[in-house]
Amino acid sequence: MRASKGVSDIMKFCTKNVWFLCVIAFVFGSNISVADELERISPARDLPSFSLVDQHGESFEKSSLTSGWSMIFIGFTACPDVCPMTLSNLEAVRADMGVKMSPDSIPNIIFLAVDPARDKVGLAEYLSFFHPRYVGVTGEVSEVDKLVAGLDGFYRLKKKSDADTNYDVLHTAKVSIINPKGQLVAQMTPPFKPESTGEQLTQLIRWENRRLAKEQL
Repeated sequence: MRASKGVSDIMKFCTKNVWFLCVIAFVFGSNISVADELERISPARDLPSFSLVDQHGESFEKSSLTSGWSMIFIGFTACPDVCPMTLSNLEAVRADMGVKMSPDSIPNIIFLAVDPARDKVGLAEYLSFFHPRYVGVTGEVSEVDKLVAGLDGFYRLKKKSDADTNYDVLHTAKVSIINPKGQLVAQMTPPFKPESTGEQLTQLIRWENRRLAKEQL
């Protein structure tokens, strides 16, 4: 994944190319490999405590994940391909779920930006190109690393030197599914077919909601 020279370049790229990528995904959807089922995490895994900030400068902690379901995707704002395609695809998945279940059970999209040196400034603008309700979070590297580890993810900045500002970031492409208790319950790897992925998520969330309800009895 080759990084651009700045946020403005990425914005131009997204404007011109995200929908093009989505059209490709739609046209060739029958040839895209999609897992038959989600990779379940059993038993559900508690996430560690962390302290980050969202795109508006507001605090974002583990407790921020307990108001509903979430899907967390690790990436960076200078990503020219996988990140914009996945973020667009996830909204299509949410739209499919919207006709199958109540709004309060549809997961929020959390974009974990792992390149804070470049991500902090343009995170809000970047996410506005996808959906106004997307949440972007970043922060101190040590705090980012806590959440990445809790998601069993990885990333690496491919800097040639400390002065390098045009570098790649290697990162896991998995999307983590988090229940309203702040627990990791499943993961899935793009690309996704909105209808089949939406159905799998709907079934998972319904089952998990019943399980959580029984725990409260």
